[in-house]
Amino acid sequence: MKILITGVAWFVGSNLLKKLLDEGHQVIWIDNFTLGKREYLLPFWNNEKFLFHEVDLLQLESIKPIFTWIELVFHLAANSDISKGAQITDIDLSLGTIATYNVLEAMRINEVKKIIFASSSAVYGIAKKIPTAEDDGPMLPISLYGASKLACEWLIGAFCHNYQMQGWIYRFGNVIGRNSTHGAAYDFVKKLRIDPQKLLILGDWKQAKPYIHVDDLIKGMLIGFEKTNEELNYFNLSTQGNTNVTTIAQSIIKHMNLNNVELNYTGWSQGRRGDVPQVQLDPTKIEKLWRKPLYNSEEAVIQWTKEIVQQV
Repeated sequence: MKILITGVAWFVGSNLLKKLLDEGHQVIWIDNFTLGKREYLLPFWNNEKFLFHEVDLLQLESIKPIFTWIELVFHLAANSDISKGAQITDIDLSLGTIATYNVLEAMRINEVKKIIFASSSAVYGIAKKIPTAEDDGPMLPISLYGASKLACEWLIGAFCHNYQMQGWIYRFGNVIGRNSTHGAAYDFVKKLRIDPQKLLILGDWKQAKPYIHVDDLIKGMLIGFEKTNEELNYFNLSTQGNTNVTTIAQSIIKHMNLNNVELNYTGWSQGRRGDVPQVQLDPTKIEKLWRKPLYNSEEAVIQWTKEIVQQV
């Protein structure tokens, strides 16, 4: 297929790119490196099956010609750091909602019919039902990031209905693995490099989220796309259960070969404003289409912390 990826120089995008090129697809890339890293793309520069465009998704007139003859869009571009949304209140509106509208409009103009969208468990906010399934509601995001992702889902649904398009929406758990650029483990390693005797953890020890390794995430996205064919297809893409923040810290400490590290907590129920302290998704819907992920949440964390210690 001729596939376009937005946000390719980001964490998930760079891993997805390798998978698609290995399968022989022609891949068109779009990124403006606001958040992505050029070094993530270096292994692919000489691949004859790629074409790269350094362009801003907010410039609709610039991106429209790139969508000519595209068969499938993976729309991954967004502000990937929830905490930035609290500091720059329009960053999720622009990099999330408006960028998504521009992608959809470029698709409509060029008659591109299929989009796969990277959404988030943040759309649920503080869920009333845990584990949370796709149709549990109401959806009341508490972060600007989550609000933007939900708005993007609504835009995709409306475009699909009105312009004979198809959408695959994946609400990610916490994705971890190669090329990750932020998150608890990433922050813990940086802090312990500075002071290996103690670690300050935002929030309390009860914070827990489901973690999915990026390899499993990509397999899940591709299988969901291959095996469903509704106008709008939407899934939680996550592992069963969740892992608390102390387990992550202990795994980091182990793989950094540190001893007697003092763990201190700020004591808030949230690590940061807008952060959902307890997340547990119900992935039954996607698991009916494929085997369960290779790693469960804690196994994914262990694998990730091995990688992140070497990376940071």
